[in-house]
Amino acid sequence: LEERGFAGMSTREISRRAGCNIATLYRYFDGVNDIIKALGEPFFSGISELFDQMSSLLIQGGSLESAVQLFVEALTQELKENRWALYAEAGIMGDRDLISWDQQFLEKIESKLSGVLSIALSEKSPGELQVISFRLVRHWKNYMRILIEYDERQDTSWLAKDMVQTSMALIEAKIV
Repeated sequence: LEERGFAGMSTREISRRAGCNIATLYRYFDGVNDIIKALGEPFFSGISELFDQMSSLLIQGGSLESAVQLFVEALTQELKENRWALYAEAGIMGDRDLISWDQQFLEKIESKLSGVLSIALSEKSPGELQVISFRLVRHWKNYMRILIEYDERQDTSWLAKDMVQTSMALIEAKIV
């Protein structure tokens, strides 16, 4: 994914690099899309663990802003270490099957995030928390897309700080 992007990814190349027969690959996956989906599950587990850390921080009296900062910093570090996720993200938006899968994936993340937000925003209704979670997840997804534009040599710390501030503004914005 990093070398060739989503469009250049093929089951033949994956099986060659894995040192296995392509038939073996097809025993476990129907194609590239299934491989991308399989890569998404550990990513979701990591985000879930991060949301658990945010919840713990909030329960211990930390501010919502510090919890958002924790998330953005950890996500940024994860994406620096696993740039393939950025290229997978870019490819997902061009494939109908993956777009549908991505929507379900985002809904799972939003649901988990609503639980985190309910700790800090106890005065909000479940519907309001859902709207805020929707806003934040879409905003963070756009952050991933923006990071694709930067190579590894560029400093993006300013962008992470901006993400925290913008995330807080989205949380505080009036729900119409």
